[in-house]
Amino acid sequence: MDHQTGSCSTVAPATAVTTRDRVHGWGTRLGVAAFVAVAWLIAAARAVPYRDGDRGVFASVAERLVAGDRLYVDVWDNKEPLFYLTLSFGRVVSPLMDVVLELLWLLAGSYAAFVIARTYRASIPTSILVGFTITPLVLTGSSYYAGFTHLPGTVLLLASLALLVRGHLFAAGLLLPVIAGFKILALPVALALLITYALIHRSLPWLRYILGAALSLGALALLLALRGELVGFLTLVQTNIAYSQSDLADVYNVPIWSHLEPVLQGPTVALLATTLLILAITRVHLTSESRDLWWTAVATLIAGLLVVAGTGLWSHHAQIFFISGVLAAVLLTTALPTFQSFNFTGAVGLAAVAVLLSGVPSLRDTADEVLSAPTRFADLSRTADATVSLQSIAPAGSTYARLGKNTEDSHAQGLRDLELVCYQFLQYPYDPPENLARIPECLPTADFVIVDPTFAIEPGQDKWNEFIDKSATILRRDFDCQSEPWGELCVNRTLTN
Repeated sequence: MDHQTGSCSTVAPATAVTTRDRVHGWGTRLGVAAFVAVAWLIAAARAVPYRDGDRGVFASVAERLVAGDRLYVDVWDNKEPLFYLTLSFGRVVSPLMDVVLELLWLLAGSYAAFVIARTYRASIPTSILVGFTITPLVLTGSSYYAGFTHLPGTVLLLASLALLVRGHLFAAGLLLPVIAGFKILALPVALALLITYALIHRSLPWLRYILGAALSLGALALLLALRGELVGFLTLVQTNIAYSQSDLADVYNVPIWSHLEPVLQGPTVALLATTLLILAITRVHLTSESRDLWWTAVATLIAGLLVVAGTGLWSHHAQIFFISGVLAAVLLTTALPTFQSFNFTGAVGLAAVAVLLSGVPSLRDTADEVLSAPTRFADLSRTADATVSLQSIAPAGSTYARLGKNTEDSHAQGLRDLELVCYQFLQYPYDPPENLARIPECLPTADFVIVDPTFAIEPGQDKWNEFIDKSATILRRDFDCQSEPWGELCVNRTLTN
């Protein structure tokens, strides 16, 4: 009370309100920062690739590109060209760039989700949470394999939608062929996204999108043609279609289900169920602005299911559903009031959504990923045992070949001064017979041959066993082979006679 005037002073209450606002503001910032930090600790640990299996193949193909080989011509694998070109650019610097590239993809995907959320009027704190907490956790969920082609495909899909909702149609069009150049199976999902958005926003200047896509497609085709890789890439597409229809996972020999069954495992079911639940809940809370986002999420989910139903073979193919999972999470922040501003209830709810959309990984597995990340990171620079053995006897400029499946340990890392012959350094029983037939014919041109233990007879695989017999005959005739802890190292007799 002001004793001179008899009126109540308003100074003290105003100061108290300002203080509460500041405390709340700092609490919001600290809360958001804590959620982001934990999410990125987990995502960054998951993003460190292993160097064996399929990932070892990717690393070796990239190393051969750095050595000057042409993809699908001098060295072969069934992955897309822009994926390998990007990977090889990083390896010019260091094998550790594999991790940097993976983190950059995660950052790009997170930023795209943030932009989409902000465009649909989510608050800045909530947009940060959905973009930089939920998104990296979903993109590195239980079906995620670090260093595979699915992450670039998903991130580019998110980026194309972010450009569309911001009105940058020409730039979004540029990305369409790029998506195919990184992950061709993401292209049907990208087209579903595009068609859905175009049907809702027919009045937009779609000619700009078409021009951007045409320009990008022409540039990509020209790049591959100049490198002599275009015909090989088109042949690869046909090969991959045949591969996707093989009986690798056809346990029950039931059409469609033989593709769905190996993909729809527990983590994927959790992701799909959560996505569907979010779509059902948000359907009745949509604004006129967010309705197109809902339909886009539905379209990408349906397209993902169709892709898996036609081509699914392995559990990691479930990563095609990450795009609809992220879009469902963004929908929560735009449709439900609970998530539209940062509060404890909303933050905990978003954390639970992140866990469900990432496939409910176990705490033990998550802890193992985090704790083993430094060891895996250091291992990326290690030289494979087979490579060490070959380096000890092979002078620069020598030629070599490799026989065996994809258990290889990034063997080409350290062999840039050697020439790879018999361009397919990994072989499988389901390879086209004509591809397998070329290997024995080519072997005599190699100075050295790395023989993996997986180079062995398999019951019931007639074409594969014929390939093994012919190759083994060539090795006995033309090479001296020595057993090693990792397999065999064979030396062409022309070098010793």
